[in-house]
Amino acid sequence: MKAPDQYNLPLKSIGEGARIFEFELDQDFFKSFENDLLGECSIVQKVEVTRRPDFLILSFSHEGFLKADCDRCLEKIRIPISGEKQFILKFVDQEQEDEEEVIYLLRDEDHFDLAPLINELTTLSIPIVKVYDCEKDPDAPCNPEVLRYLDSHEEPSEGRSQIWEQLKDLKLED
Repeated sequence: MKAPDQYNLPLKSIGEGARIFEFELDQDFFKSFENDLLGECSIVQKVEVTRRPDFLILSFSHEGFLKADCDRCLEKIRIPISGEKQFILKFVDQEQEDEEEVIYLLRDEDHFDLAPLINELTTLSIPIVKVYDCEKDPDAPCNPEVLRYLDSHEEPSEGRSQIWEQLKDLKLED
């Protein structure tokens, strides 16, 4: 499935100077990429496009939240996400392979699809560990039973260090 045409940048009609595009992203946008990492979410994506004679500067910035299961207590939590990235769209006469931050487009291209870049940048801004800071919030959504269970089953660090100390004295044959 393809993202809607609203994410197509009309290359021919953008005059010199800066122009800002704003998109509201939700679960449906990411489903069009078969992206299950972003379920229920609300993200505002801004793209500032600055035109120069032979290239465009695309400045992406996004901010919002996604709902996910807490890695500590398994309750649904709101995780803030944000990010910024800049790309250069350079117009060329012959096809070239893109670089990390430079995308090459043939001069006769009419539009550029922003949706894949928006999907990638947003997905990369998801934190690896999804936890809620329960200690600082009295109305935390965390499951207190799970947190108590985790606290009660922490192993004492002294017992573990004694075992490792004894292993240091073990003599192995050469």
